[in-house]
Amino acid sequence: MSSLVSYELNESVATITLDDGKVNALSPAMQGDINSALDRTVEDGAKAVVLTGNAKVFSGGFDLSVFASGDTQATLAMLAGGFELSLRCLTFPVPVIMAATGPAIAMGSFLLLSGDHRVGSPKSRCQANEVAIGMTLPIAAIEIMRMRLTRAAFQRGISMAATFTGDAAIAAGWLDEIVEPDAVLTRAQQVAAEAAAALNAGAHVGSKLKARADAILAIRAGIDGLPTEFAG
Repeated sequence: MSSLVSYELNESVATITLDDGKVNALSPAMQGDINSALDRTVEDGAKAVVLTGNAKVFSGGFDLSVFASGDTQATLAMLAGGFELSLRCLTFPVPVIMAATGPAIAMGSFLLLSGDHRVGSPKSRCQANEVAIGMTLPIAAIEIMRMRLTRAAFQRGISMAATFTGDAAIAAGWLDEIVEPDAVLTRAQQVAAEAAAALNAGAHVGSKLKARADAILAIRAGIDGLPTEFAG
């Protein structure tokens, strides 16, 4: 589909693979390609979606070169685009299954939290590392974490940049299940196929929109407030 994202439809399951050859940075270009692939799943009538990384990493987060550029507008646009992508996954009309083929860091971890089911491996390190690298977490990120993590993990994840792996990642709410590294994608596609066969799409999206209504409003407010939040 592009040099950053590939797309495959197998019966009713669409698989979107992120692979920039490095850490799958969620640059503006990567965000655009993921959204284009999601558009295609709708056009193709897919009944479930798998979003996966390359063999080494799910995603290392936003493109740090954009932050380093000093271009405030570009930075705000990238931040907004990333959280809009999370919102799109949280409200997508069919199940979205995340395949954490490796670490999910910063925005990569927030995207991971935006799936309906998250499959990982013992190598799937989950971390919001912002405070460790001198960044204050955006409100939108905090609201995504608040929605999916346990209370204790939420606090440790934000204030201590705590890393969660293995059973601790499941207990904290980062992942739903763990399999061997070479089985992550296969298992995610299996979960997607089962959901596609078993779930009524209208009931699925209607129910998750009700369940996530407060979080969706809070994340939206965070996105809309980014210019004020990071003014100057």
